[in-house]
Amino acid sequence: MDKNSLSADHFSNGLFWDIDPASLDVQMHIRYIVGRVLAAGTLADWNVLCQHLSLQGVIQIARSLRTLDKKSLAFLSVVGRIPQEQFRCCTQKQSTQTHWIS
Repeated sequence: MDKNSLSADHFSNGLFWDIDPASLDVQMHIRYIVGRVLAAGTLADWNVLCQHLSLQGVIQIARSLRTLDKKSLAFLSVVGRIPQEQFRCCTQKQSTQTHWIS
């Protein structure tokens, strides 16, 4: 299988709650799909993603994401045998802003 045959219908209902799933273009929005599955997907969603992209394909895309939760980062680092420092979310962390009332 490849990402050309992938669509929003393959994933859990509600995974793409903030968009119209029919308007999801897999070629154009693959980073969004990978990020959403890593952040809020089920094991079934993960399996669908890996069937269509391969584990290395998912990891390659995840390495370029600006944000990734700590559990997903740790999981991908262990499964892919890649140091966490090689993920973009670790090299370009946003600074923590303090409250405007000090």
